[in-house]
Amino acid sequence: MLAVGTDVGVAARQLVPSGVLVGEGPDRHAEAVERTRQLIANPDVSAIFEAAFAFDRVLIRADILERLPGGAWRLSEVKSSTRVKPEHLHDLSIQAYVIMGCGITLEQMQLVHVDTTYVRGENGIDWRAYFKRADVTGEVRALLPSVPDRVSNMHAVLVLPAAPEIRPSGHCFSPFECEFWSRCTVDKPRDWIFYLPHLKPAVFAELDAQGIESMREVPSDFPLTAGQQRVVEAVLSGREYVSHQLHEALAQLGPLPPTSTLKRFHRRYRCTEGPAPTSASRSSGRSTTLTGPAA
Repeated sequence: MLAVGTDVGVAARQLVPSGVLVGEGPDRHAEAVERTRQLIANPDVSAIFEAAFAFDRVLIRADILERLPGGAWRLSEVKSSTRVKPEHLHDLSIQAYVIMGCGITLEQMQLVHVDTTYVRGENGIDWRAYFKRADVTGEVRALLPSVPDRVSNMHAVLVLPAAPEIRPSGHCFSPFECEFWSRCTVDKPRDWIFYLPHLKPAVFAELDAQGIESMREVPSDFPLTAGQQRVVEAVLSGREYVSHQLHEALAQLGPLPPTSTLKRFHRRYRCTEGPAPTSASRSSGRSTTLTGPAA
């Protein structure tokens, strides 16, 4: 997903073919900021890709920054998604906060995403038709007043002597999977209740509040769905569960293989297995970075 997002971001540059790329990498941010300043000062530059800015100890790179008549600019964030999502607006609000803090006037903010109505022709991909520009200026401006406090809170976390105590649960996957998930769950049992299928957040919170982590600890009278109960029973017994309806369901697909072969394909629950959940990954290789306190 990371590569997909990065490739889409590069492809979106064809929307403004006259743009200039700030090629300095993330390890040369100071140089990238200076290069951006030079390009902004040059009236012949109509657009900048990966423009770099630093303000309030926040470093950002903007996908596309277009010069508008009158000296103002249009900020465009490129996503490989097919619609505008709330997290996209928050991302843009941070970028706009930093850019405006550097004295740049932003007149428009856009979210560039994939247009689901696009159909590829015989001559390859028409990138100008592939993307859709969604004007989100109003939505982003509405978020700007909250940005300073959000940035301050994030900096406060960065200077803590230890990581904050946050109990892992479903919120760790919204809107993206947290990079620290493996670290925070390393001590969880292999039959952690979080792995129960389709467990609602409220039910998980109720069990978690009782100090129950292992499926073996779930009270026998606790209300679970039929599927969840089967998983718990499989964990307690240590035996695989095979639905009695499996043979009948597979028979409808054609001649059945030998029983020895069929066993390799049946649905199973093992007490020694705890599949970790997955979620959608970030859609862009470029990110916003918070720096630590000034020395």
